[in-house]
Amino acid sequence: MTFDLENLYTAAVTGGFLVASLAAILSWTQRSSVTLGFFFAVFAISEADTAASVLLLEMPQSLRDGMELAGFAANFFIMPLFLFYVRELTAAPETGRIGSGAHFIMPGIAVVFVWGVLLLPAEIREAWYSAITGPSNPPGLGALRAGFDMLTIAMVLQWLVYVVWIARTQAQHIARLKDHFASTEGLELRWVAVLACAMGIYAVQSLVGEVLILLSRHDPIGPVLDSLMVLIMVIALCLWGLRPSRALEVATQALTVTMDPSIHKYEKSALGPEQAERIARKLLRAMRDDRLYRDPNLTLGALAQQVGVSPNYVSQTLNQRLGISFFEFVNSWRVREAIPLVAAGEQTVLAIAYEVGFNARSSFYTAFKKETGLTPSAYKKAGSAGPVVVQSRDRARVS
Repeated sequence: MTFDLENLYTAAVTGGFLVASLAAILSWTQRSSVTLGFFFAVFAISEADTAASVLLLEMPQSLRDGMELAGFAANFFIMPLFLFYVRELTAAPETGRIGSGAHFIMPGIAVVFVWGVLLLPAEIREAWYSAITGPSNPPGLGALRAGFDMLTIAMVLQWLVYVVWIARTQAQHIARLKDHFASTEGLELRWVAVLACAMGIYAVQSLVGEVLILLSRHDPIGPVLDSLMVLIMVIALCLWGLRPSRALEVATQALTVTMDPSIHKYEKSALGPEQAERIARKLLRAMRDDRLYRDPNLTLGALAQQVGVSPNYVSQTLNQRLGISFFEFVNSWRVREAIPLVAAGEQTVLAIAYEVGFNARSSFYTAFKKETGLTPSAYKKAGSAGPVVVQSRDRARVS
């Protein structure tokens, strides 16, 4: 590394370790999330050996070995803890046959390996760290290297699997939100998928660095990029995770109380076809006569209370009878009122969006295009050719 890269590397490593350590302490003292606190703690442990190596000129070899191996094992805990934290945020139900303990099988194997290495004679560890090769190698060195290489590859695969898992959990969260909330801005946690992907990139980059080391190739940029990515990821999670959103907390509580696992959501329901038909007509009248969709904070529970039906029956009617989610049902009525206003061109798009119940321009554009096939501006330009015919699913199925 050049002098400038050395300084950047030192600053990034030190910053990542200190920020993660401080974030762990804040998570526990503020009681925001125990899981998030453990996540930051293992992240700090994973960086502790690197931070110590750049900050401390002298360190006992046994302590250095212990910190490096502890950091290696800590990497296996990061993604399972992040998944658990995402599940807390989204109130995601347990699905499948994989219990919570199964997530820590691979981390457990890493811990056993680390303890096994620490109990080996010092000359074997020294030969491994210094990459000594030759006929005089201590016995067991080859197995030690093979075990470390296999676990390194396993760690990268673990991270990549959890990236997909976390992104899928976040996507399911969005789908569940749309069964209960007419507006989901600020609740969708899209940053979770972005951060998970960044972690996957970091894992792949770390694997590339290990391969270059095995090939005896010098990589001056890799360590700097690794340390910068760690710092950015930790800071990003601090900004998102340590600032609890009241709206998100309310949404999480609502999902925890009312949502069943989606596969069996209506399995024991006593709702019959005729009753579902009556509920559907009540829902349409509530929208047409009372214009409930104009409330940007409309929820499934509020709509159910208005029509005098349980939220589960309203949800089942929308999903099975009308083939539409609560979110889509409400927004289709909002767009329906917005269409003539857009065509008239007397108000701004944002003013129209707020008037009909949307609380963000982006959500209005998305819903309008889904309903009409055109953006509001394109629809206005096409107005001279006649209105666009909109056939919503709820109108097509219920007269």
